[in-house]
Amino acid sequence: MPSLLQRLKERKLFQWALAYLAGAWLVFQGIEVLSEPWNLSQSIVRAIHVLLGIGFVLALVLAWYHGERGRQRVSGPELLMVAALLVIAGAALLLVRVGDEAPSPAPTAGPPDVEADRPAIAVLPCDNISPNPEDAFLADGIHEEILVRLSKIRSLTSIGRKSVEWYRDNPRPIRDMAVELGVGFVGECSVRKDAERNQIRLTFQLLDARTGGQVWAENYDRDLTAGSLLEMESDVAEQIAHALRAVLTPEDRAQIETEPTDNLEAYEYFVRGGEYFRALGSGNFVMAVDMLEKAVELDPDYGLAWAALSMAHLRMHFFRARPGALSRAGAALDEAIRLGPDLVETRLAQGYYHYWGSLDYDKALEQFRIVQRRHPNNADALLSIGGIVRRQGEWEEALANFERALELDPRREVFVSVLAETYKRMRRYEDAERYANRLIALNPHNPGFYERKAELYLLWRGGTEGARGVLQEAARRVDPERILADSRILIRIFGDEYATALDRLTLETPDVGAANYFLARAELAARRSQSGLARAYYDSARVVLEARVGAEPAAYGRVADKLGVAYAGLGRTDEAIRAAKRALDLFPLSDDALRGAGVLADLAEVYVLVGEHDAAIDQLELLLSIPSLLSVQLLRVDPLWDPLRDHPRFQKLLEDYR
Repeated sequence: MPSLLQRLKERKLFQWALAYLAGAWLVFQGIEVLSEPWNLSQSIVRAIHVLLGIGFVLALVLAWYHGERGRQRVSGPELLMVAALLVIAGAALLLVRVGDEAPSPAPTAGPPDVEADRPAIAVLPCDNISPNPEDAFLADGIHEEILVRLSKIRSLTSIGRKSVEWYRDNPRPIRDMAVELGVGFVGECSVRKDAERNQIRLTFQLLDARTGGQVWAENYDRDLTAGSLLEMESDVAEQIAHALRAVLTPEDRAQIETEPTDNLEAYEYFVRGGEYFRALGSGNFVMAVDMLEKAVELDPDYGLAWAALSMAHLRMHFFRARPGALSRAGAALDEAIRLGPDLVETRLAQGYYHYWGSLDYDKALEQFRIVQRRHPNNADALLSIGGIVRRQGEWEEALANFERALELDPRREVFVSVLAETYKRMRRYEDAERYANRLIALNPHNPGFYERKAELYLLWRGGTEGARGVLQEAARRVDPERILADSRILIRIFGDEYATALDRLTLETPDVGAANYFLARAELAARRSQSGLARAYYDSARVVLEARVGAEPAAYGRVADKLGVAYAGLGRTDEAIRAAKRALDLFPLSDDALRGAGVLADLAEVYVLVGEHDAAIDQLELLLSIPSLLSVQLLRVDPLWDPLRDHPRFQKLLEDYR
């Protein structure tokens, strides 16, 4: 009886297998070459792979049974076997197509995807491959506009700019990035500007994060005009939606195909203004306003630029107390509404005007909810909704909005920051610590992040060792005086240890932050029995705050409680109580749970400074019963409350909330 090897040789099974594999290799190469120009989908490519695999099994079976003479006929059982293999092939193809029809949800190791039925994508920053390095701003602007358009497609989830930007200097394998960001697809792009021909080339490819395979790719060669750039950015967003089988509604299409200007210079100023706006910091706010004002000067009908200019002025008003900024924000908003009342950017500008400007939270919430319903990828709308409902006392709803915003932009510091602060006020200190650590990991050179963590440990752990450890850790990376500068609590407790550093501190243009610093130094001087120096610091705070009110009378309510503390330190008792109570009337807890709690804390401080101890304890009791930045652990170590130590009600308070 012939051996198995002899039988294999007789039936030429090895020759059949090699011939088939050679043919399959040619087919594979043909698929690789033709998939891009023919725009073959991944499902078609995978189907061909499965058919070739099934065909290989069939070839071996036929070679075995028909490789010798007299066995050329196919029997009934063989037909059944072939039919069964074909059924298996069909079932495999069906599974492949079903799996490809629904893009996979975010990898479990990454951030959770709330909208699991929506494909999630992260578009990495566009590489500038132009000969001139200064053209990088154009590549960044194109990248930003692609992200903006993707965020307006409701059937997609698009990761925000801050998170994908990090990978410019910290490259990772595609799959690793996808896991970290919680996406199934990654976009890569490059931009080359040809100044001589006045043209631009954008190369874009969409990759499946699971396999690294290309889903779609395109080269765009366009004239360097505003209209061509905007058309190209819209086309990229539409092609991504098509490749991922995302539904593109007429409303989505109308939003992403908007071409707001045909003036290239105005567009470039708009792009540069956006970069400064996102960079934060008072100097950058000023530059953002300058750039955007040039954009609308060049094209007075540029609605998006008017909306962005309104928001830039609002930031100057809300965060930097710049006189006249609110009225300028209102004028810019009027132009944005006139030119594009239903644009998402105009809706956002309206929301911010009511939120940061007129403090009408209901009207602001109405605008932000419209944006969120129409554009669920808009993380700024989610952040603002969370901020407003938190002020309305809906703390859990606020957390849900902040968490969802963080999923859309997991490396954006402000989202991590609001979560850390919200958990801290809710006295969920372990959660607050987790986000405080995450903040420092994101940016270990920001002194404010150490300040917040140190304050957290004072609220939570009792004693001062935990906070002192944070300050010592921070001193290896940032200047210690910058850590204490904005924290009256830290200056009161650790001012003696960092006295030399604090004496070296120079402040920026005096604003409310400077007033807080002067108040903290005044309290420290008073504790050292340096009454003359304390009075000088209290008076410096008064000058700053009264100047703010003089420049913008409507700002009185926002600074009245701090002004009350300054008056109390100067011995102006009636004025101090009147100012602090007026602030509470303007920001009652029922209307603003966030700001109201801060006003209550300042009112308690006023009462301590003027000697009305029972009234001070009344405020402390209320603060301990609501979300706030107060705890019995802090009361035990903060020297501000030393005049109350022997008061029976204060001692009972420490026992009751232990």
